[in-house]
Amino acid sequence: MKISKKLLASVLGSALFVTGPISFINPTKALAAENEVVNISEFSIENSISTANTHSFSLVRSNDVIDVDIQYLEDSVIVNTITNGTEVSTFTYNNNDDFAMVNGEKMYLKFNEPNFVIDSENTLLPEISTLATPSDKPVFVSPGNIEFSKEVSSIGLMVTVIGGVIGLANLMGVSLPNKIVEKKVADWLSVVGLGTTFALSTMKGSFTYGLYRTTDKFYTGYPGSVNSYQYKFRYEDMAIKGSLLGYNMSIPFGVIGSWWFQSKPM
Repeated sequence: MKISKKLLASVLGSALFVTGPISFINPTKALAAENEVVNISEFSIENSISTANTHSFSLVRSNDVIDVDIQYLEDSVIVNTITNGTEVSTFTYNNNDDFAMVNGEKMYLKFNEPNFVIDSENTLLPEISTLATPSDKPVFVSPGNIEFSKEVSSIGLMVTVIGGVIGLANLMGVSLPNKIVEKKVADWLSVVGLGTTFALSTMKGSFTYGLYRTTDKFYTGYPGSVNSYQYKFRYEDMAIKGSLLGYNMSIPFGVIGSWWFQSKPM
């Protein structure tokens, strides 16, 4: 499934919380190594510049410079990278497509949207909380994820793909802070330093997230509407999980979206 426009219309923004560590798990190592946590990326982040709809930065290592430019449009995400001034790669995703384009070729994407069925037909009934103030304590509703797979042959192409997948969060309505985007791309890229060479390899994984609702229903501000009292929703538990070059990676984002109503009352 594609990113549902129903989920996008009411989104109000996101809030920043403390970010978590990045974990690299090498399945060929002993079990004791599976809990190893790596916190330092080999790449530094420089030249960070952003506007309302664009974000550019450079990832720098001793012999490599990867310039990244991300454009967040209303219904699309475009990521361009230039590696060492010569290698150019482009990721493009348009909302309602079930694939992305990377350098003119289709990239596999599969959208598994969360299930909004909460309490059957009672969900939209105008129930008022028995509490003086409705509780916005999060209640887990359903998981969601975006699966991806792409063969990559260079660090620049890998950055293009990961930057594009992370950019899809923007279309979901979760406006990730620029510093978080930069850090997570650099974290993923640091896995390259764990291998001696970088040859053609399939990079696959998923962008995962959870849908949560408030404990109680809240007044929407539309008096007289049949569903003027609704649960509020938000996304939590966002992370990039995947594998490349024999390593499994789990990179949490540590950000939580703001509450929003599912639909405009009628």
